[in-house]
Amino acid sequence: MVASLDVVYSTILQNGIRKFKYKNSRLKPFTFSDKSGKGAIFAYRSKEHMIEGIGLVITSEEGIIENNNKFSHWTPNVYRYGTYADQGRQFTKGHSEDNLRQINTFFVDFDTLDPNFDYGEILLASHELGFMPTMVLRTPHGYQAFYVLEKPAYVTKKSNFKVINVAKMISKNLRDALAKDFPVDVNANHFGITRMPSEDNLLFFEPQYRYNFADWINWSMRMDADKAATYKNVFELPSNQDFRQVDEPWFRLLMRSEKIQGEKGRYGRNNVIFTLSLAYFSSGYEIEECELAMLEFNDRLANPLTDRELTRIIRSAYSKKYQAAHREKIILLCQEWVDESLSEEQLFNKKKGWWKFKKERKARKYSHSHEWAQDLLEYLNQQSYTYKPYIVSTKKQLRKELKMPERSLDKVLKQLKNENKIYFRIRSGRNGGITLASVHGLMRSLIRVKKKVQEAYFSAISEAFGLARTFIYETLEQMLEGPKKAEQMKLFEVDTG
Repeated sequence: MVASLDVVYSTILQNGIRKFKYKNSRLKPFTFSDKSGKGAIFAYRSKEHMIEGIGLVITSEEGIIENNNKFSHWTPNVYRYGTYADQGRQFTKGHSEDNLRQINTFFVDFDTLDPNFDYGEILLASHELGFMPTMVLRTPHGYQAFYVLEKPAYVTKKSNFKVINVAKMISKNLRDALAKDFPVDVNANHFGITRMPSEDNLLFFEPQYRYNFADWINWSMRMDADKAATYKNVFELPSNQDFRQVDEPWFRLLMRSEKIQGEKGRYGRNNVIFTLSLAYFSSGYEIEECELAMLEFNDRLANPLTDRELTRIIRSAYSKKYQAAHREKIILLCQEWVDESLSEEQLFNKKKGWWKFKKERKARKYSHSHEWAQDLLEYLNQQSYTYKPYIVSTKKQLRKELKMPERSLDKVLKQLKNENKIYFRIRSGRNGGITLASVHGLMRSLIRVKKKVQEAYFSAISEAFGLARTFIYETLEQMLEGPKKAEQMKLFEVDTG
């Protein structure tokens, strides 16, 4: 794949700066009306210049292109303005968090000089997280991976710059997750200076791998909940009466709040309604009772959700995938929409009783669906290896191996396929069966198979599972082709007449 650097820059900057120079443009058509943003980024010609603060303020994509691939570093996130600290216009000024205009991307710095390390391992780990990188660059000390947002997260004074704190939380969790397997610089500035894409360092670029900010928020909150896993396997059993979340102070405070909005970069009305619905579910209320209460709550909001969206959220809360509203999320929502000074003591009842450990899975009669799904994925990873990343079996044999009921297996197969975590093909007839592989296994095998057989191997796997025209196919294809020089094109190749 040969990527145009014009496309790379535009994809990352997302109209945060002008397309063409405001003055003295050599490319802007006479009738062109630039509706792009009026922000600024900072660019540097070398690491030494970057360290000293000697750089350029760039306010247009044309300004990047006309420097002809001579920048080594830049700020992929856009600032409100940029200026110089000296009369000679050498030292840049304005590169600070309180000047951020929009957050376009998260980035992770991998510090490794291991010659056997393949950047495909980064793609593999990212796929496991559920968020593929949009771009991977080679650096003198390893790699940088960029996770570009589907749409920018805008920083506004109206929201008291809270989007920055939310984005930091996401960025930190992303780095922490990848640092479990790789040497990641977890302390790098979350919205700082990075390597700039160039003809020589661009290894991987797929603009379709972009995810919206809300998905990142939800993922990050799940990560926060997992970090509290040491407390998840115990609960406090009330001594006199059943404990219910709907009886907690936080529940009443949120139910009475009418100023809740659905704003970008904030935990808004969707999260509030979902959390309240979880409280109803965990407290034993039927879904019809919850729906009635949430309809009344929604009607009181200045900007209520549609009935369809409201129903979707309530059904999700009652899907049995969740046990109750998370404590961390409750605190965030109450501080966001009720009073930022509220403490945990004010939000939760002080329960009396004793601690009891949750039952281990082996002590329970039934397993949860997510446990069955994890069982299947672990089984596939155990049974597959580099030159055979799939299994050929029957559903009957799979049920026997996994000790899984028939309906549970069918449900898990469908669920994991919809989540792009597995591929399978069913063969009917007397000699029929199922050919099954995890996406993780396919990616891992292509990364680690010998280079000389990669192409034939990839063709065979693609044909066997019908991967053509899928995102995973395009990703594997880029990995197979290897890095190629990016093309520096004239900006949009416009005809200026």
